[in-house]
Amino acid sequence: MELKILENIEIASNIYSLKIDNPALFDVVPGQFFMVKINGFDYPLLRRPFSVASFEDDHIGIIYKVVGEGTKILSDKKPGDFIDLLGPLGNGFGDVEKDKKILLVGGGIGIAPFIYLKNVLENDYKISYKAFFGFNTKDEIYIDFGEIATIDGSYGFEGNVVDMVENEIDNNSLIFACGPTIMLKRLAYLCYEKNCDMQVSLESRMACGIGVCLGCVIETNDKDFKRVCVDGPVFDYKDIAWQTL
Repeated sequence: MELKILENIEIASNIYSLKIDNPALFDVVPGQFFMVKINGFDYPLLRRPFSVASFEDDHIGIIYKVVGEGTKILSDKKPGDFIDLLGPLGNGFGDVEKDKKILLVGGGIGIAPFIYLKNVLENDYKISYKAFFGFNTKDEIYIDFGEIATIDGSYGFEGNVVDMVENEIDNNSLIFACGPTIMLKRLAYLCYEKNCDMQVSLESRMACGIGVCLGCVIETNDKDFKRVCVDGPVFDYKDIAWQTL
């Protein structure tokens, strides 16, 4: 469907906030995503997956980083332009157990879906949580809540987000995580040690987003295979064969 762009602004270094008119045709669960056709031309040919950062009565919000030609073209779009979206797709974050210690852990552009999840936790579940987010440098920070780690030490905790959150995790923790695979793998091994629960949203390259192309397949611990786009992107971390990623 083609929807109108309401806002497309840079909010941090090479990080953009895209707000699109909400046609009120569907509901969105935190962790779901849309496949976006950048323009009406043959290049870029394939759609790009973007998680939902906000979902309000008047708009759908996406936060993206300019990393290639497709996102560079997207960053030049203006309010009033139209963009083609397919979605919402995938399975989002599941139910929250209110007796658990809720931790949100994210890195880089993978933090985007936690903006929407934060609102759901506060407004729908009405429960408390702690948030821990990691960036390379302070120039990339685009959120205004949670504790921050930067690799270069330019803001907050110096180091990576897994080191920052390690002492917060215990066997009563329920972690919601999204970010680079190397971060998620370290976090998964830590969760095994702490014997806690975690729902993890995997980042993956996708060509179709609907399970046809098999370009985003991962291996599970029972020697099966799952497609990130339709079986995920959110999984129980214990189901994933992390050594294969």
